[in-house]
Amino acid sequence: MTQWSELRSRERPPALASANQRHTPQGNRFSFVQQDFEIEDPTIDTTGRYRVSPKDYGFSIRGFEGGRTAWARDFANGTMLVMHGDGLTHVLSQRVPARIVFIGLDGRVLQDTAMEAHQSDPDSEQVTVRLVISASVALNGETPEAARVQLTDLIQRAVLSGPLSAASPAVVTHCVFELSTVHVTDTTGRADTDFSRLLDF
Repeated sequence: MTQWSELRSRERPPALASANQRHTPQGNRFSFVQQDFEIEDPTIDTTGRYRVSPKDYGFSIRGFEGGRTAWARDFANGTMLVMHGDGLTHVLSQRVPARIVFIGLDGRVLQDTAMEAHQSDPDSEQVTVRLVISASVALNGETPEAARVQLTDLIQRAVLSGPLSAASPAVVTHCVFELSTVHVTDTTGRADTDFSRLLDF
């Protein structure tokens, strides 16, 4: 696994927010909250529709051993890096998904989307399916944030649980939530679904 050693030592700023951590069948998944939106991919804006620079989320360019560069942002529980899919430069491509790495305070790599991709069959053709969905949740005493987190975990477990159907050999190898938020609205008497969430599977 790639080691990430910064060229310049830095003091970690005090009172940093912690990145959120979820456990998935493929390993750890880290995210952070920005303007009430949970962000897993810092190259996508809060609407989930447009590409942005990680700079918009407070990331800055840092140098690492081996001549590599990456967008980086510190959290109380580690550092998130965003870079080109080849892991060599902070210059991102519109055609190649960004590589997202999370490094713990002890220097261990806790998330690496490139390693997740290598777990799938390298000879199998892959496509990206993007779905827009929403769900109405009866809280029954639960908080909206807790309901959002639990629903996110439920969807991800279902998506990654196995083949798409009993008759299909196709499987989902990677799943990332580009946008996850809660809108509290009056749904009394409504039975329709508002498709307003953008998820990248």
